[in-house]
Amino acid sequence: MIGRISGVLLEKHPPQILVEAAGVGYEVEVPMSTFYNLPATGERVALLTHLVVREDAHLLYGFATDSERRAFRQLLKISGVGPRIALAVLSGMSVGELVRGGRRPGGRAARPRPGDRQEDRGAAAA
Repeated sequence: MIGRISGVLLEKHPPQILVEAAGVGYEVEVPMSTFYNLPATGERVALLTHLVVREDAHLLYGFATDSERRAFRQLLKISGVGPRIALAVLSGMSVGELVRGGRRPGGRAARPRPGDRQEDRGAAAA
């Protein structure tokens, strides 16, 4: 597993960056929250990483904070959620917003509305 990468930021093309470390250029996919906080090209950068090994590719994902990387790894545990979806989720909301996802403003838990449950949809169709 590649847990961290440190080197010179060569290119930035959302959501992908190119980091040169020890003479090797690594393509790294990052959430937009990390992308917006990157230094200018030519500057040094350090990111925590998660490596996904597939039959046809090794994909490296980078994160500015440990909480982002932990959230990414938790999202991957959800059935049907792969790295691209997990990255999109983290690009659309902060880790704090993700953690509070089941809460409404004021701290009240969101409750299902009539018709939201599968049983209600089945009854309505009958």
